[in-house]
Amino acid sequence: MCDATDTPAIESQRNARVEGTKNKLCIKCKVAKPNLSIRQSLYCKDCFVRASVVKFRTALSKSRKRMPGAHTRVMVALSGGATSSAMLQLMADYQRMELRGSAAKPKYVSVVAGHIDESALFIGYDDAQICDIATATGVECTVARLEDVFALDGDRDALLELVHATIAPGTTRDQFCVQLTRGNDSISAREQLRALFAGLGSATDREDMLDIIKSILLARLARQAQCELLLLGDSGTRIASKLVSLTSRGRGFSLPLEVGAEAPFMGSNDLMAYRPMRDFIMKEVAFFNLWTRQTSVVVPTFTTGAPETASIDRLTEAFVVGLDRDFASTVPTVCRTVQKLELCPEARTAAQCMVCSMPAESNAQAWRNRLTVNVAPNEQPLQHATTPSADTLSPPMSFDVTAHLCYSCQSLLHFAKPGVALPAFCLDNFRKQATGTESNDADSQQRRESLRQQVEEFFI
Repeated sequence: MCDATDTPAIESQRNARVEGTKNKLCIKCKVAKPNLSIRQSLYCKDCFVRASVVKFRTALSKSRKRMPGAHTRVMVALSGGATSSAMLQLMADYQRMELRGSAAKPKYVSVVAGHIDESALFIGYDDAQICDIATATGVECTVARLEDVFALDGDRDALLELVHATIAPGTTRDQFCVQLTRGNDSISAREQLRALFAGLGSATDREDMLDIIKSILLARLARQAQCELLLLGDSGTRIASKLVSLTSRGRGFSLPLEVGAEAPFMGSNDLMAYRPMRDFIMKEVAFFNLWTRQTSVVVPTFTTGAPETASIDRLTEAFVVGLDRDFASTVPTVCRTVQKLELCPEARTAAQCMVCSMPAESNAQAWRNRLTVNVAPNEQPLQHATTPSADTLSPPMSFDVTAHLCYSCQSLLHFAKPGVALPAFCLDNFRKQATGTESNDADSQQRRESLRQQVEEFFI
């Protein structure tokens, strides 16, 4: 989403001189001594700042030409990290820029900042500092809290609770059984949020769930502000590491939606997501903020202070940054490759995953079975699990939702503890599938009818 950790250590910030450039000049102005080297190109301070502004405006203008309609409202996703703070400043300047040969007028109808408050999970988190960043740039900031996912639109009557998950050698199919439970008003939404993350099995799963929740809330904020465009602060370094980490977590089916320069946000048609910082690497963002005096904050995460192997995201980020340090063309090459990715025809018409809202591959179950060892080594084959029915599931009113999960979310819930209550939007997505439009597939119609009968009393 937004880079919350794009603040690498900058040595010799006082002068920021480049060694070995004593007799060389800036590649732009050909007059001043260089202060910075980016991919073997030398820049002085002023030329680098101007080049960064031009690069951002060029990337945004390319997207703006394809934006339907002239009256567009824009929301900037602000996490408080270095890249999102730099993007907010660049966007505010772009909005105030005067057009040559005509009267001054704003580029967009309005620009607002959207921030997700994560203080419910992390100690020392201060959302007031992040709102001050938006105020300093003259942009209105709207805030949503993570715990709001358990009370979207004030609906806490029912939630989906995970009963058990079965992924083991010898099973013919995976089972993710949930049951409908009534919301407990005696437990606050913040306590439910903490219980959700405490019930997940690893730091990778917690980071994945956090990204999903933040995306859901950002989309809700954008729609409430009547914005058609959402700007995400993913730098080129972040996009390159996300490409590797998302692929390793099994999100290749929806990859173009999650890392593309322009894509429908979470597969929706009413909200577009742009990533105008995709041509910036972490080093460029850090020096731009330093020389323009743009403030940012360090946002804690689940792996703050942890080793590189704490999660898949942390490991892939360290891998990409280390590789780019030795081979300067690594990140640009990966980002150019990312822009060539397109959704396959099946993904355009696939049903949404009930957890992440991304397209769910119809044969994800068969794919997982091909990757799973079905016979334990040096042991007799285990008993194959049969498809559960309404009579065999325990407790009553529990049902298997495996067919409504994408491959990655099946891995996400693999080690989740029984009794974990999923956020309210999971039930909403499940309801849409249960009461969805009719399909030409007889099996799909039968499955939807079965789901509708099981949950109809909760939809009254």
